Amino acid sequence: MVPTPNPEEPLDPAVMVATLPGPSRKRSPSPYCYRLTYRTPEPAAPGCALLWDVFGGRLTYQIALERESSGALRWYCTCADAVYRGELAHHLCKHVRGLQALGRRRAESPASSAFCAAPEAGPG
Repeated sequence: MVPTPNPEEPLDPAVMVATLPGPSRKRSPSPYCYRLTYRTPEPAAPGCALLWDVFGGRLTYQIALERESSGALRWYCTCADAVYRGELAHHLCKHVRGLQALGRRRAESPASSAFCAAPEAGPG
């Protein structure tokens, strides 16, 4: 049994949960967890500014927010949609759009943070 967090305790600011269309053909709403894994100590410097792991789909993905030397920000995701369609046109996958929609809000439910536990390694 997973203990229920005390609703009075603040959520980990590095973890957010969004409901996105799921990975199945039915695209049923599914929870996706975004866990911040890296934040640059120099936010104005060019390079990787923020990095998240995304859990909830078929695979675990990574999203990166890069600051270009011009100061502009660019999003990257390792999902197939972003890899195959993101380079040719201004296309953002559902994972990036979901993260952008969350902004700096808190997660919807304290119990949802249990969903964001790192996936267990399989045998072998």
